[in-house]
Amino acid sequence: MAIAAWVLVAAVLVAAPGWLWPPTRAGRVAVLGLLGLAGWTALSTRWAPLGESAREDAARLALYAAALPLAVAAFRARPLVRALEPALAALAAVVVGYGLLGEAGVLDLADSIAAAGRLAQPLTYWNAMAAMAALGIVLAARIAIDRTRTARLRVLASAALLPLAVGLYLTYSRGGIAVAAVGLLTVALLAPEAGPIWDRFGTHRRTAVATIAALSVIAAIGVVVAHRESTPARGATAERLADVGSTRGDYWRVALDAFGDEPLLGTGAAGFRVEWLREREVSEGAVDAHSLYLEIAAELGIVGLLLLAALACGVASCAASTLRRDPTLATGPVAGLVMLALHAAVDWDWEMPAIALPMLLLAGAAIAQASSQDELEGAR
Repeated sequence: MAIAAWVLVAAVLVAAPGWLWPPTRAGRVAVLGLLGLAGWTALSTRWAPLGESAREDAARLALYAAALPLAVAAFRARPLVRALEPALAALAAVVVGYGLLGEAGVLDLADSIAAAGRLAQPLTYWNAMAAMAALGIVLAARIAIDRTRTARLRVLASAALLPLAVGLYLTYSRGGIAVAAVGLLTVALLAPEAGPIWDRFGTHRRTAVATIAALSVIAAIGVVVAHRESTPARGATAERLADVGSTRGDYWRVALDAFGDEPLLGTGAAGFRVEWLREREVSEGAVDAHSLYLEIAAELGIVGLLLLAALACGVASCAASTLRRDPTLATGPVAGLVMLALHAAVDWDWEMPAIALPMLLLAGAAIAQASSQDELEGAR
């Protein structure tokens, strides 16, 4: 995939080179930060303890480094940014819906012993499913209250909230539920709309109520069937949501210790898994630090942290600029970025392109729109 993405980058460079290069300083900092992070990851394979695993990390970063400028090029047009919200919400609904059909026994999906009854398919990891569901909830909620959207789209977005919420619940992911709440709060604070959501549907209110009521009944039946037929006697249950215990503190301690030992260069890509085997105090396998920021510190050192900070600060600056000028356009993408950035702090989303690539699409949209608006202002 990385090779194909860079071939596409080369094609855009030939056809329209200016589209890949943000004219704003913040946008350039963000793109260069990710390109530098990808290059530093590749260079770190020279001192990484596990060469093959390190090369896999480098290949993944190469894909991400191509995806961001491609997103910047694609989302120069405002209508495409408008289409991004419903596209990602629909993607989340399809992924989560697929998993729910498996839970209900409609589809024969592979069971995961590690999942222990939590909704894990089709992404194979329950916390990734939670992140996907949370993103869908946040974007669907934004669409549902957006007065500039068509009534039909708002009704569909409202209808998608129920299965997405059911899917999020069945992951029993405390972090996923927490970031979904943060994302919804961000939408509530940033969205220019005010007042009850149903007043926004106008004459289509009855259609909205009927659609959501029907889907609620269907989803409720599905949940009952899933728990009756497929929930194991042993494994995760809703009681997990009230338990704050976790081994993440152990992962983070090992990552911080590794950073302390090699603060400048880090252990090298994929080096955390070796440090974990050497320093762990619990008999549990782990290959990631379950935090993008601490894993970058452990594996890529201060250099990696500075490059990651360049990416994050550049995107944040562009997002803030777009939000000030066009809150209707920017509220959804900004809320999605806030939510995913927080979730990346407590899990290994960065290693899962299914979660990282939507994050980069939202970042690319923020960079592109900030750039195009600055250009417009400069021409006045």
